[in-house]
Amino acid sequence: MTDTDINMEIITPEGETPQQVIVSPLVSNAPNNSGLMVSLHPLTLLNISDHFTRIKMQQQLQNPQVIGALVGTQNGRDVEITNSYELDITVIDGKVVINHEYFLTKSEQFSQVFPKFDFLGWYTMGPYPTEADIEIHKQMMKFNESPLFLQMNPFEMVTSKNLPITVYESIIDIIDGQAHTLFIKSQYKIETGEAERIAVDHVAHTVLGEGGEGSSLIAHLTTQRNAIQMLHTRIKLLHQYLDLSNSKQAPVDHDILRQIAALCNRLPTIDSLDFKQEFLTEYNDVLLTSYLATITKGTNSINELVDKFNIATSTSRQSGRGRHQTHQGFPNF
Repeated sequence: MTDTDINMEIITPEGETPQQVIVSPLVSNAPNNSGLMVSLHPLTLLNISDHFTRIKMQQQLQNPQVIGALVGTQNGRDVEITNSYELDITVIDGKVVINHEYFLTKSEQFSQVFPKFDFLGWYTMGPYPTEADIEIHKQMMKFNESPLFLQMNPFEMVTSKNLPITVYESIIDIIDGQAHTLFIKSQYKIETGEAERIAVDHVAHTVLGEGGEGSSLIAHLTTQRNAIQMLHTRIKLLHQYLDLSNSKQAPVDHDILRQIAALCNRLPTIDSLDFKQEFLTEYNDVLLTSYLATITKGTNSINELVDKFNIATSTSRQSGRGRHQTHQGFPNF
């Protein structure tokens, strides 16, 4: 803990252990009068959690550095964070540097799929903002004049309905005659669509235990993982046997060696020309099916548009004919 960190003890009810909360001096205690209201979608939180968990398991680190971008829409003072994506970072002399080329490429790709979405801010992990977060925030200000900063604390024990996330806005404060960038907490709410509620409910009710009604996808992935793990264990066992038999530490069994050789001889068959042709044929069939489904959906949308246009045109014609008949029935004298 640095000298700039402040400890604050929370008074808890009798019988409970008091918690130590670290208050960062980079967070302003002034009331937030900006009137900004942030709406968070569950997909964003799931992406952030998945990003952290995946990097943690891949790098075998307790607290890896993960940074990503927040995208969505803004209408006046209402900000809606709908999605997010990961960012490529490099550490130079202990400082995190955002890969600008990767960011611009990713933003362009995202805008092609979601043209209404804009870059709204960025996210990372941690219990409170630090000086490193300020430096990263200044890099993000090159793409957005006032980006939002979402911080998730993966190590906070959630004992209430409050999520372990905090959304900050940035302000410029004059301290000792110099301008400093500080964070100020912003209000947020969780907003979900019908599809998101179904997906979140599906994830929340996933049961991995035997005899429970769990997700079929989870069961399928678990079966695949167990099969791959068993295959890896058996290949490792064969490799160890070959090493021991080659070093004369284990008796040589020619029957086992012939079976291993026969197994290895089967592997090059997947690189044959017939296999590639058959694979490409099936792959093209799948793509063709997908294209046909897309064309069918587009045709259906066009058909609905034509029907609506015909209804609107016929209604306007009938109303015009009615006005014409009324004018003929009541001539001017």
